[in-house]
Order: sequence, then structure tokens, then C-alpha cells
Amino acid sequence: MKKVLWLCNLAFSDQAIKGGSWLQPLAEKLQQSNKILILNISVGNVSKITYTEYKGIKQWILPQSKQKQYGQTATYKRCKEVQNIIESEKPDLVHIWGTEIFWASIYAKGFIKTKTLIDIQGLLYAYTDFYLGGLTINEILNTIHIKEILMPWRNLFTKQQIFFKRGQVELRYIKKFEHISIQSQWVRNLLQQVNPIAHYYPTRILLRDNFYTAQPWSYKNTTSPIIFSSCAAAVSYKGIHVLLKSLALLKKEYPEIQLHLAGKIMVGDKLQDGYSIFLKKLIKKLNLQSNIVLLGSIDESNIIKELQSCSVCVIPSFIETYCLAFAEAMIIGVPTVTSYTGAMPELATHEKETLFYNSLDYRNAASHISRLIKDQALAEQISQNARKRRLQENAPQLVLNTQLNIYKSILYEI
Repeated sequence: MKKVLWLCNLAFSDQAIKGGSWLQPLAEKLQQSNKILILNISVGNVSKITYTEYKGIKQWILPQSKQKQYGQTATYKRCKEVQNIIESEKPDLVHIWGTEIFWASIYAKGFIKTKTLIDIQGLLYAYTDFYLGGLTINEILNTIHIKEILMPWRNLFTKQQIFFKRGQVELRYIKKFEHISIQSQWVRNLLQQVNPIAHYYPTRILLRDNFYTAQPWSYKNTTSPIIFSSCAAAVSYKGIHVLLKSLALLKKEYPEIQLHLAGKIMVGDKLQDGYSIFLKKLIKKLNLQSNIVLLGSIDESNIIKELQSCSVCVIPSFIETYCLAFAEAMIIGVPTVTSYTGAMPELATHEKETLFYNSLDYRNAASHISRLIKDQALAEQISQNARKRRLQENAPQLVLNTQLNIYKSILYEI
């Protein structure tokens, strides 16, 4: 049986999954298929290389340590740690998940001689152009506070430049790969401009089990609608400021409307990030204090509850290579209002499975949200179509077969 060694940011366990939520269920299904063996190397809070097994999957957890170039370039020691495991286990294929940290550099430096596939998740160099999220110069200046004065590298302009520098490192590594899997045609379009000779493999995303079996969304006839949105953390390109402006318009029509925001919106403990302070002041300026509920980081079951209880889910991001939050909302059947950007149009069709708006156009976004609140027939039609599409395109067996076929194509060079 062929062995595939994963290099990813997640150590598999029974604990709640915080990031890369599709990876563990996919690894489990691949292992259960009895067609390949999965091995996994990750990084975690350990003092030395730790070997564990999870549901028959061998895994090694490497100690967290400072790497080079914003964490994207592995030290010689880290390269040798990974190389030693590879030489010991002799996998038939190495599968690298993402370019955000140092895994790709280990291959680019020549420490991995085995056939290697890299899966592209985010694209830092492409995100650079959208980093500021359409903020005006005046709004950007209003994100500069004590933290940004004491630590100038924390202001949005410098953060954007850091993204650019990280993107250049990312590009240098991507050019080295022969086999690249992509989650959208949009990603493929960009990568073929920088690595036209690579072999590209469209992949699919496996959602967490409970999203497939959860009770679908149902229409709420209410004058106090709930809007749901989420982001891992408050960063400008996630577009929360645009959504707040939409909410202010909607409040005129629905005074009791609420926006439930999941994720770490107020970033920083003793000193909050300037963008978080900007959002707080914008909420006050727009008189939305009583209309916002900050949920913080919530787990899978609470995400599902929020989706089931809201009237509309809004995806306001300025850039996405796929968008798991969009897919999760669709499979629950929640009507969505979505920023038309990046790979988003590949997940849904306007007026059929979502309502799209230009990323900056908060007025049109507000209009779309209002339509879905008021028009039960439209909301239910979009709900049914969205759920049907996700159940088809994210069907577990289809996702599994797609991944197995990618491995087969590379291993046997079909």
C-alpha cells in the first residue's frame, strides 16, 4: 500500500479543530479507504519531536521554533528533522499543505527527494493588492493608535508591505514545484502566470461531518433579523468595516436588527490593534452599539446554531482562494450575500445560490440583505439551491475519490 506523508499545520487529535478544519476529516477518510496510508508531520507545543498515532495515522509533532523570513523559510535544523523522518519512513509521496509557513522551503531547498505535491490554500502575494480592504487614506490614518506608534510595523501600510515580502518568498518556492493542487480556477489562473510548466490538480474541500447532517436553515418572518458573519481575526481585507456600513443603512428599516460577529474582532490584550479600535469607533459613530454581538471564537456546534438562527449570512471579504465559511453557510442552506471577488463566483451563481455585490458597495450589500429578509420565496429558493450545490460538490465520497485520483495521477504519472 502506498504511503503519503503530509506536512501540515495540524496535529490530529480528538480536540476541537481550530484551523484547517477540513484536513483531519480528510486524513481519516483517506486512511479508512484502505487504499493509501497517511502519515503526518506538524508543529505543536512540544519540547522535542513527539511521535503519536491517531486512528492508525502515524504522526510526528515538531517543537515550535523561530524560522527565517517571517516563518516561511525553515532553518537547517528543521529541514534535517523533516528529512530524517522522510528517510526513515520512505513515503511514496509527500503532500505539503499551504505556503504560509516553512514546509514549502524544505522542498525548495532540496531536502525532499520524494515526489511532492503542494496544495495552495492562501496566496499571500495576491492578497497584497487587497490588504487594505478599500479603506480610504483618512480611514487608514484612523487605524493608527498607540500600538502603531510604539510598534510602527503594526500599521496597515507596513503590514501590507510584509505581506508583499512574504508573497515574494512564496512565489520563489511555488516556482520550484512540479505538482500543485488548487481549490479554484482563480488560483490556477494566477499560478499559471508564475509556474506555467507545473501540473495542476483541481481538488475539493471536505466539510466537517456535522455540517452535512445538521438541521437545514428555515425562513424567519421577523422585524428583528439576525445577520451572521465571521472571520478568524479582524484584518482589513476581511471587509468587516464594509459590513458595518451596510448594517447602518439596514438599521433605518430594521431598528432591532442584530449583527452576530464570530471571530477575534478585538485583537490585542493590553494594547488593541488600531484596526480593531477603528471598528469600535465606527460602531459608535454609526450608532450600532446595541446592534452588534461579538461572539468571539466559537466552535463548530455554535457556528451551526448561529447559521440556523440567522436570517442572512454575509461574506464581506475582499479576497478568498476558496472560503470555507461560505461553503458552510451554503450547506446549512442559509441565504448569503457575498462579496464578488477571488474564487467566490466559482462557489455560487448570482440570484441562484447567493446574491453577489461589489466588495466596496455597502449600499448594494444592504439592499441584497433586505431583499432576503423580506422576500421569503427568494430566500427559500436561494437556500435550497445553495444547499443542493454544496451537498453535490462537497460530497464526502466525491472529495475522497478526487484526492485519491490526484495521488494516483502523480504516483503513476497518469
